[in-house]
Parts: sequence; structure tokens; C-alpha cells
Amino acid sequence: MVDSRLSQRILLFSLCFIFSFIIIIFVIKRSSLIENTKNNIDSIISSTSCKHISIDELDQWFHSKTWNEIPKIIHQTWKDKTLRQRQARWRQTWCEQYTGWYYHLWTDDENDLFVQTKFPWFYSTYKQLSPAILRVDSVRYLYMLYYGGLYIDLDYESIRRVDELFNNKYVVLSLINYSFHSMNSVPNSWIASRPNHPLWTYILYRIMLLWSRVTDQERNEFWNGKAEFFTGPQSLFEGLMFYLHSNQHTDQTLDQLFGNRENQKSDSIFEVANITFLGPKLINAYDWMNGIGADVCSAEKPTFDENKCKDIVKPIYAITYWSHSYGHGHENDAKYLGNKRIR
Repeated sequence: MVDSRLSQRILLFSLCFIFSFIIIIFVIKRSSLIENTKNNIDSIISSTSCKHISIDELDQWFHSKTWNEIPKIIHQTWKDKTLRQRQARWRQTWCEQYTGWYYHLWTDDENDLFVQTKFPWFYSTYKQLSPAILRVDSVRYLYMLYYGGLYIDLDYESIRRVDELFNNKYVVLSLINYSFHSMNSVPNSWIASRPNHPLWTYILYRIMLLWSRVTDQERNEFWNGKAEFFTGPQSLFEGLMFYLHSNQHTDQTLDQLFGNRENQKSDSIFEVANITFLGPKLINAYDWMNGIGADVCSAEKPTFDENKCKDIVKPIYAITYWSHSYGHGHENDAKYLGNKRIR
């Protein structure tokens, strides 16, 4: 009798154990299936488009890693989240091609909070900069210094992915041409970097120094070339040369640092002191300084035609149409770059 009861208990225990084991296996497999499904969905999303993320999501992703490469984040900026028709279409060419990348469109308000919280030492200068294009110019250097990644003006169209050229790079700049005497040949409209590269600090301190020396009248009045000089390509160029001279222990010009002029071709790539320079046809393609194709390549012209422009200048990775959306009276013209405005 005792043996019979013991046997029944052992059998019952065994059945309970087997039943529990089956349930555990089922739960594990179901969880794995759900996770695989989620990963597959993420994979589908990342394989078809970039991922638009908030600033909080950007911070969480950025601070979860140690960066020994150019982060896969595209920065662009505009007054608000509503882009004009052509801006939105050009923006989409980057998102469609840069699968696996993150994307954030910074607004003026977000820029202000970003500078105030992340760079309080620059904020007083930032608030004083006028007109607005000076703040827009400055904040892109701060994106590069803090997050790194790729900054692109909203008048660039992507032709094909260029990030294959980012491997083992620190800073990547693009050239308009090789006429370095103008100091406009290295634009700040397309820049890529690892976080915390010292180049950007050189440029930011130059902005602070020059702005502290101007009169109130010079600060408040608008004059041709103001943006280029204080915060734009001339600011980038002078900060760049100061950085290169400090690191190379030389006073050579950029032209001399590139070496033989015969090597300065439209699709050349140069490396100087961990700075990579991409030749004119690789990224910018249309050179507003030589004027070739201006009638169809300049977004400011009534005869602007993107397809005809690309036939003329034959871009490789990207092209810019130099729309000057900030400045030239366009920032408050809702009809500029398309009558229809889309999100």
C-alpha cells in the first residue's frame, strides 16, 4: 500500500516536471520567435530607409557606444520641421540611400537648447550672432564636435552612397575647386567627422575671437560676405589651416600640402594630418565660382533644371544646387524652392 502511494507520487511529480519543462521550452521558443520577428522588422526598416530619430533617441544611441569611426548619423537643420518641396525631395535621396543610418532634422529651437546645454561656453556668442545664417553655420561645427556624423545642407542631392570612403577616416571635407586663394573652396555645407575632433574647436574659438572684436554696428548691419567671413567657409578655411599648420609644423599653403598640381583632379582624394579632402566632382560637382552650368545648376535661377545640371557637371556621389535658403532674402519666401510645402 505504501509502495503504491509512493509510486503514484513519483509518477505525479514526474508528470508535473515534464509538463513544466514543456511550458518553459514553449515560452523560450515563443520569446525567441518574437525577438526574431522584431529584428527582422528592424532589418527591413534599416534596409529601405534611414531612421528618423528624436534628440533623446540620438543621445541614447550615441552614448551607448565608444566611437572609433564616423557615426552613422545625418544632421540637417531648418527653421522648423516643415521643409519646402525641393528640400524635402533632396533630403529623401539621402534617407533612401543611407540605409542603416540615423537622421535628425534640427530646428532653430532645438539648436538653441543644444548649444545652451552642451556648449555653455559658446552660448553667449551664439545668441549674439546675426543674421540667423551665422547661427546656422556655427551649430554645424558643434554637431561635429559633440556627435560627429555627417552634416549636409538641404540643397544637396545624393547620387550614391559615399560612406565607403569613411572607413578609418577622422574628418572628411569636400572641395568646390582648387582656387584656395578665395578661401571659399572648402565649403562648410557638407562635412563629416568623428566626435571630439580638435579641428572644430579651432574654428569655434576663431568665431568667438572675431565676434568679440567687431563693433555693435558691424554686428547688427548686413554686408555682403559677412556670413562667409565670420562663420562660413572662410571661417572653416582659416581654422583648418591653423589646425594643419599646428599639426604639420609647417606654414605651407593647402595647395602645397596637396603636392603636385597634376594630382589635383576633379575626382582626387587627399589626406593631410588626418583630414580627408574629396575632389570637386565627388560631392559638390557644381562650382558656383567658375559659373559653368549656372543657368541650370543654381536653384536661385528661374531657368534652374536639375536634370540638365547633372548632365553638364556629371556628379559622382552628390551634387549641391547652392540655393542659399538662409540669406539672399529666401528664408521668409514660402514660394522659394517650390510653392507646395510638405513634411
